[in-house]
Amino acid sequence: MQRIGITQRVETIPGRGERRDALDQRWQALFTALGVLVAPLPNGAPSADLLLDELGLAGVILSGGNDVAETPEAANVAPERDRLERDLIRACLDRGLPLLGVCRGMQMINVALGGYLARTTGHAGVEHPITVTDCPHWPDAWRVNSYHDVCVPAAGLAPDLRCLAKAGNGDVEAFSHARAKCHGIMWHPEREEPPRAEDLAFLSHVLEL
Repeated sequence: MQRIGITQRVETIPGRGERRDALDQRWQALFTALGVLVAPLPNGAPSADLLLDELGLAGVILSGGNDVAETPEAANVAPERDRLERDLIRACLDRGLPLLGVCRGMQMINVALGGYLARTTGHAGVEHPITVTDCPHWPDAWRVNSYHDVCVPAAGLAPDLRCLAKAGNGDVEAFSHARAKCHGIMWHPEREEPPRAEDLAFLSHVLEL
């Protein structure tokens, strides 16, 4: 069974002095349908290279949660997570491994590759339409879930990334790298019950499952 590494959000537990790594259990439920074992990656890991080598990962997902430090008016930041994810982006690009960013993960890839982020409204806890510009796995006009108030504006897309889908206001909802096996989506496929066939087809393709 293939193993895909996935990063975790950092949660601070009041009164206990603990910072915990946390991952939605629905991620494994989603990938069970694809015959894949999800391996949660600890934010305190010494290096991305160690994780990739010791766990034998076939690819990496950067999951949602926490603001990227470069976010305007950033809150709930996690420096240890930012460091690990930047290292994972570097390692995956160097090794040619599939890399997928979901929501915050997409934002992190964009920032790490030279793009920038902005605040947005009307995208938290809603469903909205997107226009697909270049992806055979999704309908041209599609609706996706949305749980973010930070976006990748069209002008803020990193130079090596190209837009695959956009929201009605022009924000980038999905991208791919011009040369690497690197993609990003702003919606959460793990929160769809049951999983959507279009999401499963996309995940299988970009992660080479």
